[in-house]
Amino acid sequence: MSEFLRRPRPAKAAIAGVTLVALLGVAACDTRTTGVWQLPMPPNRDAATFNNLAAPITGPALGQTNDCKQAGAGYRLGAGDKIRVVVLQDTEFSGDYEVNASGGISVRMLGPVQVVGKTVGEIEEYLRERYREQGYLVSPRLSVELVSMRPFYIVGEVARSGQFPYVNCLRVIQAVAIAGGFTRRAGKTRLTIKRFYSTSAEEEYVTEDTLVEPGDVIRIPERWF
Repeated sequence: MSEFLRRPRPAKAAIAGVTLVALLGVAACDTRTTGVWQLPMPPNRDAATFNNLAAPITGPALGQTNDCKQAGAGYRLGAGDKIRVVVLQDTEFSGDYEVNASGGISVRMLGPVQVVGKTVGEIEEYLRERYREQGYLVSPRLSVELVSMRPFYIVGEVARSGQFPYVNCLRVIQAVAIAGGFTRRAGKTRLTIKRFYSTSAEEEYVTEDTLVEPGDVIRIPERWF
């Protein structure tokens, strides 16, 4: 017993070192998972190699145009269309006009002007000449813009027959939706349209995806059985 008591005790620093080594060994051998997946490190890539890639195409290819007729330079006015005339020199000459049933508008200071069948650009040039000829403006600076297009009409087997405001690129199925949808008796395979500018009373057969133009009359027939 006395010999055990007389044995030299290890230094505190040595005990601490042994403890640290033991803890590191336990940590290295511990194979328990924490439930968190570690994503692998990406391989080394040259960032410059990605700069030459083209951007993804999310729309139509270049040069491809939509088949719908947007209201623009080629749009020809008809009864029910609304335009705005803006004269920069004098706002008294400016105003909004709706094309009447006879195809004309009553322009301030100029009176009745026929505009049916004309484009916005043609009306601009015509009004410049008239203001110049009448002596109201020496060098007229004005613009004409289309405010709204004439309505379209839908009759037959829909919830609400009648006329509705036109929107760009309107298709038959969208027109039917605006009119409240098909009735239960609607025949969906013999849809027809009477075109606004048609010179005859004939109607053409169309599908639900056919484009509707301003002033057109859509007819939804009743199914036969």
